[in-house]
Amino acid sequence: MYRYTKYLLFTVLIMGLVACGDDSTGPSPEEAPELPKVQNEQAQPDVSFFENNQPKLANYDVQAETSNYYEARQVALFQGMSSFAFASAYSGFLMAAPGEDPVFEDGLWVWEYSYSYENENVSLKLTAEEVTGGYSWAMYWSYDDGQGNSFEDYKMMEGTVSEDGSEGNWQFNSLDTDTNQEVLAYTSEWKVTSDTEKNMTVRFYDAGTVTMTTTYDEDNPEHQWVFSYQNEPDVTLYWNSDTNVGFIEDGDGKRCWDENFQDAPNSQLCS
Repeated sequence: MYRYTKYLLFTVLIMGLVACGDDSTGPSPEEAPELPKVQNEQAQPDVSFFENNQPKLANYDVQAETSNYYEARQVALFQGMSSFAFASAYSGFLMAAPGEDPVFEDGLWVWEYSYSYENENVSLKLTAEEVTGGYSWAMYWSYDDGQGNSFEDYKMMEGTVSEDGSEGNWQFNSLDTDTNQEVLAYTSEWKVTSDTEKNMTVRFYDAGTVTMTTTYDEDNPEHQWVFSYQNEPDVTLYWNSDTNVGFIEDGDGKRCWDENFQDAPNSQLCS
């Protein structure tokens, strides 16, 4: 795992340096599809409700009265958003592609770029195949550190994204450095139906088993976010951004807050 992390950091660094130093605009949309995003920002959970509402805590009693809201806020802002941080590492591999002209061969658009630093060599290949309503994408990574450690055409990510980016799915792999084979690490899928309706699901894997699933559904002003774990009770967050009411539910039961963010055990949401 240490070697894989080293390879990953080295490649992201090189990709970033090259991308920042290259002003090429790449192929026009008429020649090739627009490069996808690893994560659709519009489909991500909208946590502005928790960011913009921070009831003042004048003393311990007030804090106790708003403990349900603040418990949900902590889950949403820290545990929730950290579950999407994985995309940042994979996004770096797409940074250099706009500086390379793609070629069309055997029904695929292909971007290829290679870089060397001292004795280390990295090559990446991004492919796109047109499918109904969008494109199927895949990225391959080859690496040689000049010291006997190497791998070739490791498929680091693949997925299908609609032409407008409003719907799609990705599969992200990590590398088993003992076998030089890809291992499923994360999957994500999303659909943006409108400005007020969207959903997104992310699954985390370990040795082929799902260890955590986060599912976010928004039909504004209602929002629901469910965290499902392998060996722990689910955690569910619900909030209404118009009325300000909401709840958090886990193995200890459902705990609600009212329009003033104060604990509301007798709320209809908790009945």
